[in-house]
Amino acid sequence: MSTVTTQTHIDDKLNETLSGVISAVKEKADNADVSFTATSELTEGFRSSIKARNFEFISDEPESLGGQNEGPNPVEYVLGAFAACQEIVIKAHAGQLGIKLKSVKVEVTGDLDLHGFFNLDNTRPGFTNVKYETVIETDEDDPKKLEQLKDISLKNCPVLDIIQNPVPVQGELTYVN
Repeated sequence: MSTVTTQTHIDDKLNETLSGVISAVKEKADNADVSFTATSELTEGFRSSIKARNFEFISDEPESLGGQNEGPNPVEYVLGAFAACQEIVIKAHAGQLGIKLKSVKVEVTGDLDLHGFFNLDNTRPGFTNVKYETVIETDEDDPKKLEQLKDISLKNCPVLDIIQNPVPVQGELTYVN
């Protein structure tokens, strides 16, 4: 079996699965509600062990910020999550629009001012700016379809929405002895 045949089979399976999910959401609004959970524990220095579903991954700071550089830091995970989310949104909707993709690549850069993290002034501790470039390789030449895919990538990406818009966050901090 060739790579092209395998990729076509995977794409067909993705479209079939997504069509099923879309139908289920249309049939019953409650099917749209999903929750995701992650847990993290600081294990050594700035190294954290994070679990999401049945996956475990490490976060750490670079040596220049006091870490051991054993994994991406949390803000790099945010950037990576945004890049991957853009790719997923584009892939999912391209299939639904009948656009065949050859590749999708996203590069994201976030600027941070450490004054906020170190509590040196009132500078916000999060990103001050996020820039990205998405490159899509396709043979599709219908400008309406391509513009629709671009609009969807901007409007329907959950991580882009999280970065651009305030999200209510509830939480608590508990001290134990």
